Amino acid sequence: MKTYIFPLLVFLNCFYSATAQNRFESVKPEMVYLQTDRNIYIAGDNFSFSLYLKGNSKTMSKYAYLILRNRYNSPVTRVRIEIKDQSSFGNFPLPDTLHSDVYQLVCYTNRMRNEGEDSYFTKEIIILNRFDKKLDRYDSTLYIIPSVNSAITDSVNKSENENLLIRTDKQIYKTREKVNFSIDVGNIKDDSIIKLSVSVSEIIPGRQNEPSITGYFSNSVKMEKDGGPGQNSHRYQTETNWSILDGRIVPVRHSDNQSVSDNKDENVDSLRYTVMISTPDSIANLQYTSTDTSGSFRFLLNPYYEGKELIIRLKENAEAVIDLDDKFKIAKPYIPSELLTGPGIRSYLIRSLKISEVQRYYTEPTETNTREKTEHTLAIPRVYYNPYSRVFPADYLPLPDFVEISRELLPALKVRKINDTYVSSFIDTKNKGIPSIEPIIFLDGVPIDDVSQIVNLGTNEIKRIDLLPVIRYYGEMPLPGIVAVFSKNLEINNIQFKTPTIRYQAISSQSSTKPEHYVPDNNSHVPDLRQVLLWDPEIIMHNKKTLQIECYTSDLRGQYRISVQGLTSGDLPVNGSAIITVKSKSE
Repeated sequence: MKTYIFPLLVFLNCFYSATAQNRFESVKPEMVYLQTDRNIYIAGDNFSFSLYLKGNSKTMSKYAYLILRNRYNSPVTRVRIEIKDQSSFGNFPLPDTLHSDVYQLVCYTNRMRNEGEDSYFTKEIIILNRFDKKLDRYDSTLYIIPSVNSAITDSVNKSENENLLIRTDKQIYKTREKVNFSIDVGNIKDDSIIKLSVSVSEIIPGRQNEPSITGYFSNSVKMEKDGGPGQNSHRYQTETNWSILDGRIVPVRHSDNQSVSDNKDENVDSLRYTVMISTPDSIANLQYTSTDTSGSFRFLLNPYYEGKELIIRLKENAEAVIDLDDKFKIAKPYIPSELLTGPGIRSYLIRSLKISEVQRYYTEPTETNTREKTEHTLAIPRVYYNPYSRVFPADYLPLPDFVEISRELLPALKVRKINDTYVSSFIDTKNKGIPSIEPIIFLDGVPIDDVSQIVNLGTNEIKRIDLLPVIRYYGEMPLPGIVAVFSKNLEINNIQFKTPTIRYQAISSQSSTKPEHYVPDNNSHVPDLRQVLLWDPEIIMHNKKTLQIECYTSDLRGQYRISVQGLTSGDLPVNGSAIITVKSKSE
């Protein structure tokens, strides 16, 4: 008997360990890291970044959310980033109206919201306005360009936890000279493919080294083990395939003839409501879901709806409002640090402003390459494909309203007035022409309440009409016939719905773009004032192989940092750095 018990105990112990491991992997928090091409920008410049995501590879988020906000916690830019194979990159223009100040970047996934805002990636950058010459917030100490023979301190030269080896062909270069450097994997044992982003940019005086991807993920893992906020909360789901749209039906309470919204955690009603989403289009489209007992609902938003204006409404009437979850909402206030106010920073910033003014007159805008966006298996949520009949009213004599159109051109549809209200119905030819149940009516692809909302449309306003005089089932929703009217000038924008309705601009992902590599023109007399010598966010490196990279110095003397950040396909963060000095040809 003991012979059988021991193997059984071993099996159960292994099964429990594997189950526990799978459970840990399923709730493993995600972390994002953002590398930027530089840390100082001019209002109107392009902001370039690369993003890396670490977490459970089986249920990895597909989208991240990036916010740039000012010291008053007002968002300047809000971007959704589409992630492919744990990384992404891109750029977006900075508004040219921004004031000279320190700004904060915040980046996270929907799943990270369960861990609390302390788990979000944050970084400070400086944005300067060309018309701001004083820069009173910054130290007035004079910035001195480092000499060729100045020593490079360890605090400047080395980043933390480096596991990539960066070797340059030399340390000191002339202006407009080619820089060659190599990247070796060092002691990394992982044989996986490595995705890297490389920046070669001018060093800002007085700025401490920012955390590398290796150091940042190591600190995040430590915080995760120590226990972070909200680790047992799973309100926000992982967006693995489609984006998620969360919302809640909030009842409206009446007090002293005033309507107020009640946001308390109370049940909306004993009934569950149907929430519908459509967008104005040339096809009838619909997604719908039901609320739970608390009035909450969730959509896996079809990619067809991305970037479009959505009309979200209840099918049933209710004294309530639709409250959508705002993924870009941040509660924790931003308090600027003193990291970007060190000695020499002010005169360095003024120098950067003067450089940008010269570049405006001599330098053409940098061309960008766009990576093809991820192809989605796009299934348009159309309600029908082929109508039983299709009518183009403009092919006939002008008719003043929809009642006349139905009488003269749509014999299967009957529109009549009952107690100052218009109703419609299809004629049941199998039951001696007796009107059947009122059909659902779409206007410009969006379901409306009833025919009275389009009764004033005549042949001059209507492009086409589709009729389906039969009962259909769209998922589990019965449709007792369909009338789809498509107007010439999007009359859906003039409709006042009878049930709770909101209009919402669906989020569209940022395109993955990067600048063209700089190619020198030896015959050009135009000044080359680049402070970023190289930015390449899409480098693929196979382990155990040395990668060779080249770039060119500009006319600006000083010290430049080569910063390499990346992630292996085995989820291992990698980074490396080196410093080069540029001097004039006369030195």
